[in-house]
Amino acid sequence: MRIGIVVDSACDLPRDFIDRHDVQVMPITLRIGSRLVEDRRDPAETQDFYVRHLDRGSDDYAESIPYTPAQIEELFLGRLVLDYDYVFCLSITATRSPIFDHAMLASRSILGKYRQIRRQAGVPERFGLAVLSTRNLFTGQAVPVAEAVRLIGAGGTPSEIGARLKKLIDDTHTYLVPANLDHIYKRASKKGDTSLGWSAYTLGTWLDLKPLLHCRQDVTTTVDKVRGFETGAANLFERAAKQIELGLDAPWLCISYGGPLERIGMLPGYDRLLRVALNHGVEILCSPMSKTAAVNVGPGALSLAFSAASHRIQ
Repeated sequence: MRIGIVVDSACDLPRDFIDRHDVQVMPITLRIGSRLVEDRRDPAETQDFYVRHLDRGSDDYAESIPYTPAQIEELFLGRLVLDYDYVFCLSITATRSPIFDHAMLASRSILGKYRQIRRQAGVPERFGLAVLSTRNLFTGQAVPVAEAVRLIGAGGTPSEIGARLKKLIDDTHTYLVPANLDHIYKRASKKGDTSLGWSAYTLGTWLDLKPLLHCRQDVTTTVDKVRGFETGAANLFERAAKQIELGLDAPWLCISYGGPLERIGMLPGYDRLLRVALNHGVEILCSPMSKTAAVNVGPGALSLAFSAASHRIQ
């Protein structure tokens, strides 16, 4: 059985991983003022975007425009229902984007129309589709996608993979430290997110205090505050290293950074994290933070995610 994976472009996975495993990406369009920019998970375009388009002083400088149900339907009926026999569509948390709702709407139409298309192409008519919200953001989307790739490679059936992903999604933890609070405060405020309030924003700006944000099961909260970005990065890396030593539920640690990737290796605590991961058979997947993430949390932010039911927030 040919099993495929579809994600939106907010999913922070390396481009070579996406290409190597034929993960299909639904672009997200960003409006920057009067200009439209596509987020297609192209590393060069993303780095250029950080430099050219992010205006830290603007209150309403950008918005994201996800695929509509009609565009998702066109993607599937035009190609995916022929390329695959079963597809998992894994979206960003439904509390932050309508992508999941759009995909659910499209799935009803897709499942009603695919038979004729497959019959005309001379392939077996049976086709399946599962739409799952990862209930998470950015690197938190990447962990279940990486695990789905592994399970497909191991010969898992759709029912086995689906059951495994639902459990993994519920136990995936994402941490993020922003470099600058302007973007994250303004965007969160517009979406009704109270994880960073006005007092925390003001005090943080004055004292260079960075919030450590945590997301799990659709909920984002501030779990700590540290002085300076590098201290925050070291804190995130240490949390991840300790959890790897305790055990992960999937052999993946996903990291993204809103800038040149070589800087990740220069941040304090990364060398220890890398050693711990190697010693425990955990693969670290580093990628540029998506343009979609950048308009929400700003350039220079660092995110990491893993799945572990045993994880306790310190």
